[in-house]
Amino acid sequence: MARRYTWRDGVDLVGAALRVWLGVQWFHAGIGKVGNPAWTGDHAGAAVTGFLKGALAKTAGEHPDVQPFYASFIQHFALPHAKLMSFLVAYGEVLVGIGLVLGALTTFALIAGALMNLNYMLAGTVSVNPMWFTVAVILLFIGTTGRFGVDGLWRYLRRRATPATEGGEPGTRVDKAAA
Repeated sequence: MARRYTWRDGVDLVGAALRVWLGVQWFHAGIGKVGNPAWTGDHAGAAVTGFLKGALAKTAGEHPDVQPFYASFIQHFALPHAKLMSFLVAYGEVLVGIGLVLGALTTFALIAGALMNLNYMLAGTVSVNPMWFTVAVILLFIGTTGRFGVDGLWRYLRRRATPATEGGEPGTRVDKAAA
């Protein structure tokens, strides 16, 4: 009997396409930083320091772009650890990209990417961050995070490895108490 396709299949395909697109964006953003001396080379932390000092400059005025609580985080944690933050951002963006393109640890990659976007926005940077954040949140809510990818393959193989019980299909279990 031929498999019948449902609206869910279409949603999953669109979700997979969005996930791969978002992954390519993250990978492209991160790989440029990994090869840059100001991010991960001899001068690691220089780019992050400049970005964070620019964010602190946006704390003035009646309606500041950067709120006081985030300015405090920048002053007391991020700036003193600029070199560490530089490596975390550069390699984090690459890993989020790889995870999303491959569909591996997809939920974790989407959450990590959304949190990075949120931090960039809290630091007063708009750019593509609201769009990437929105796509990540939509993918998390519609639940298409890993059907087509390594996560989906892993779930499929685990179901196939579970022996059939009492005439059921592989991967099904019969609750003896309910039967």
